[in-house]
Amino acid sequence: EDVEQLEITLASIKSNLRNMERLRDLAYQMFNITLGIDVNAETTLTDTLPTLTFQNITPSLLEADEDITKTIDYRIAANDTRSKELLVKLEKSKALPSLSGFLTGSYLGNGEDFEFFTNNQTWLGIASFGFSLKIPIFSSLQRSASTQRAKINLEKSQDDLIEVEQQLKFQIASAKSDYQLAIEEYETAKKNLNLSERIEKKNEVKFFEGVGSSFELRQAQTQLYSAQQEYLQAMLDVITKKAALETILNTTN
Repeated sequence: EDVEQLEITLASIKSNLRNMERLRDLAYQMFNITLGIDVNAETTLTDTLPTLTFQNITPSLLEADEDITKTIDYRIAANDTRSKELLVKLEKSKALPSLSGFLTGSYLGNGEDFEFFTNNQTWLGIASFGFSLKIPIFSSLQRSASTQRAKINLEKSQDDLIEVEQQLKFQIASAKSDYQLAIEEYETAKKNLNLSERIEKKNEVKFFEGVGSSFELRQAQTQLYSAQQEYLQAMLDVITKKAALETILNTTN
């Protein structure tokens, strides 16, 4: 029975191994597509997942300044509000008096002979200037409606800006919480993996010494496989959650 149980375990492991190899090849192809190179190009990774995880554990990022004015979303909303303010000023300026002026000058010359380019020619200088003041006493309803519409758009833009501020504060707080949780779960998964390895090793020794059953060994191995999977996922979560937080903060570390 023990031999049959081990055969079942071996068959399951081989099946999972083949599946992981296929997924690995697909992951390399997707990585090549992301880099913009040939999908079948040979790619060599220089860093390991544990190394990348260690590099992405930055507790100081959790204390980073929550200056939402540096974020892209806030800048877009703030620029929109500023443009609406300028539009209101523009509409209001159309009701203000306008002053314009002009200045012209010229010289006239005449004579029986063509002496315009000699010192004997007499020239008569003429200059004129003037000002024009326009006071819009009677304004059309259209201009008043345009001004009112611009004010309404400004108020809406200001409300949108406040909403963006609140959303960004919540998103930053949520991203920090997710990153903190990812770090904590990584540390927990790392400890659980060490424990599972020791438990599996003890059950393996007991099995080969004849004091343990194949069921106990399989149970310990299954627990080890689960711990390994959780450890891998925890490392990925640390990297992705940090990237998400940096994206919201519009910063890199």
